[in-house]
Amino acid sequence: MEEKEARDRLRRAGFAEKEIYRLHHLRMRYAASQAKIKEFAIFRRMQFVRWLVRTGKLTDQVTGADEEQDKVH
Repeated sequence: MEEKEARDRLRRAGFAEKEIYRLHHLRMRYAASQAKIKEFAIFRRMQFVRWLVRTGKLTDQVTGADEEQDKVH
């Protein structure tokens, strides 16, 4: 229903059907590109986490400092 209302508002604002059609497709392409950007960001974060693990900067081992921190909380 939201899409229909948006198209009606555009018509009332004086947009031609062809312009409304083009705006709709522009929105669709923008939404698809945003989804791809989010997926790429997740992929890059995972690459970084893998690098942290490979280089030994991130492990599942608890250190003495971590244990003290856990006792405080």
